[in-house]
Amino acid sequence: MFAMIIEETGGPEVFRRAEVPTPTPAAGQLLIQVACAGVNPADWKNREGHLAQYRPYVFPYIIGFDAAGRVAAIGEGVRGFSVGDRVFTPTNHGQGGQGSYAEYTLADAGRVAHIPEGLGFAEAAALPVAALTAWQGLFDRGGLAPGQLALIHGGAGGLGSFAVQFACWAGARVAATCSTSNLDYVQGLGAERVIDYRRESIPEAIADWAPGGLDYLMDAVGTSTLPNGLDLVRPGGTFVSIPTLVDDGDIPAAAAMAAERGVKRVFSTMDDTDCAATLTRIAQLLVKGDIRLPPIEQYPLAAVADVHSILQQGHNRGKKVLKVADLDSSQTGIKHV
Repeated sequence: MFAMIIEETGGPEVFRRAEVPTPTPAAGQLLIQVACAGVNPADWKNREGHLAQYRPYVFPYIIGFDAAGRVAAIGEGVRGFSVGDRVFTPTNHGQGGQGSYAEYTLADAGRVAHIPEGLGFAEAAALPVAALTAWQGLFDRGGLAPGQLALIHGGAGGLGSFAVQFACWAGARVAATCSTSNLDYVQGLGAERVIDYRRESIPEAIADWAPGGLDYLMDAVGTSTLPNGLDLVRPGGTFVSIPTLVDDGDIPAAAAMAAERGVKRVFSTMDDTDCAATLTRIAQLLVKGDIRLPPIEQYPLAAVADVHSILQQGHNRGKKVLKVADLDSSQTGIKHV
């Protein structure tokens, strides 16, 4: 099969197109023919070598967590799937497997969900990492409840745009930060209060909107952009940070300070173990219209270096997806924000 590989960590220029062996599914796995691969900020950090703390890099190395496509082969013991089924998944890349910037990729069956009618490959590929990370940070680990005052710091990105919508859907009152150019977009996601971090003081805006302090805060950007975030959360509230690998500060010190103030401090990294049920639920929310997809920009797989360069600059709206193959998906029609 063909893939975009790297043979060393470094800048976007390390990508090259190569022919590599097509993988074979082991017991409990599915081989997926990739139609579209989602691109996440974690991918450029992966390319630079920041994930070495979690697993060794074995070259040639294929990056990419998110994939949508069709089942090409089924490993022993897998039930509920047939060859040709339309599916999406965060793949096995988080466990050290080769990623989705390729014609085929592997995923454990518990990480694979069927794509419902009404959702296309590009749209499904935009979901796994961003949507799962938002969901887990809000609900599984953050305990967000109806009526709570919640701030999403970084509401215009792929993760942030899902977080704003999930929080609104759950009945929370939501504020979000973004740049000037994204104010209308984030307001359209449902945020009650949108804070332009370029022109407003975030602490002053929150003091006015939530005089008693926030019940919940998600920092999806990095500690240097919200250095006094803990001051915004009331005692008994929850402060969730999504680790960036490049701007996380002193995590033990931050946890200790939060404990002193009676704030639950969570550093929430996506867990894709048996995530198929959550992915299915999120996809159904989309199909029902309870949430909407952020804008999706599609690029050919060969343009992956350019996509990484764009993401690395930051301040992106929505999601970027690589088209790997045309697998005849006519199931489209989900409304985008």
